[in-house]
Amino acid sequence: MTAPGPRLPPDLVVEATAPEHLALVWGDDGATAVADALNAAGLMALRVAPHETPDLVAISGAPALMAVEAPVLDDGAVDALEDVRRRSPYTRVVVLAGADTASPGLIRALRAGLSEVVDPHDPAAVADLVASETGRGADERVLAVGAHPDDVEIGCGAALLRHRSLGHPVTVLTLSRGAVGGPQDARRREAVGAAIEMSAELIMGDLPDTRMEDAHEMTSLVEAVVADVRPTTVYVHSQHDNHQDHRAVHASTVIAARRVPQLLCYQSPSSRNGFSPTTFVPVDETIDAKVKVLAHFRSQATRHYLEPDLVVATARYWSRQLNGHRYAEPFEVLRSTR
Repeated sequence: MTAPGPRLPPDLVVEATAPEHLALVWGDDGATAVADALNAAGLMALRVAPHETPDLVAISGAPALMAVEAPVLDDGAVDALEDVRRRSPYTRVVVLAGADTASPGLIRALRAGLSEVVDPHDPAAVADLVASETGRGADERVLAVGAHPDDVEIGCGAALLRHRSLGHPVTVLTLSRGAVGGPQDARRREAVGAAIEMSAELIMGDLPDTRMEDAHEMTSLVEAVVADVRPTTVYVHSQHDNHQDHRAVHASTVIAARRVPQLLCYQSPSSRNGFSPTTFVPVDETIDAKVKVLAHFRSQATRHYLEPDLVVATARYWSRQLNGHRYAEPFEVLRSTR
C-alpha cells in the first residue's frame, strides 16, 4: 500500500486513494475534441467503446460524466448506458450533437431520458461543459472519522456515497486497526476494500483498540488530517455512545475540527438513548450501495448490526423524519453553517 507521505505524520498511513474525476467519452470526431478539452483541464477523460464500458465501470467505479455522441446510440449502446446509470444514478450524461447530427441518434437519446445536449463543435459550449465539471464538488470536501474499521461505514456510509455521487471528495480516517475485534491485517484489508467501493481515500492510524482514551497524540493526528484535507464537513461518533473509544474519538475530533464549518455526529450500534439526531440525510439512491460496502467486513460477519436487512430497516425507520423519501441516515448537528 501507499507509504505515508510528508503531508501526514508517520503514525498515519494512506491505505487507499480516491480515484480521479473520471469521464467516459463515446464517439469519433466531436468526442475527440471534448475528451481533449477535459484532459487539458486536468480531468481523466477516456475514449471507450460502448460495449467496453460496463466492464470498465465494474473495475474503476462509476464515472462522474459520460459524454455520448448521438450517432453511437444504437440499442446496444443504450443498454450499456442504462447499466452505468443503474450503478450510479448521479452520473451526469451529456449527448454530443450539433446542427448536422442525424435525427435517429437524437430520438434514441430522448427515449433514453437524455435531455442535456452539447454541440462538440461549439468551443463555447465545450468550455462551459469543462468549467462545470472542473467546478463540480469543489465547494465541498468531506472527512469522516471513526475509531475502528467499519465504524464510519456503518454510521454514515450511505451519506458518504451520496457525497461521492455529487462529486465531493471523501476521506475516511480510521484511528485504529481494530485488533481486539478481529485479525488486524484482515480488518485493514476489509477497510481498504470498503474505501475503494466508496471511491474514498482511506487513512489509518494504529492507536490501541479499546484504550484510545489513553492515546494523548490522538488530537494531533486528527488535526494533521484536518489540515491536509481542509474539510468543509466532518462526520464523527456521537458522544452519546457506550464504547469508550468512540467517545474518545468524538472528543478529539471536536477539538481538531473546531474551525470546520459543519460538524455532524453519526449513530453507532453502541449509541445510547441520548443520541438525538436533528438532521436526516436522504439516502434512497445509496442505501443498496452501503450494503455492498459493509459486505467487505467479512471478519465481522457474525455481528447482527451488519446484517443487510437490519441496515436497510434502520434507514427506513429514520426516513419517517423526511417527506418523500424511503431511507435516511440520522445525525446530531454540533455545528452547521447551512
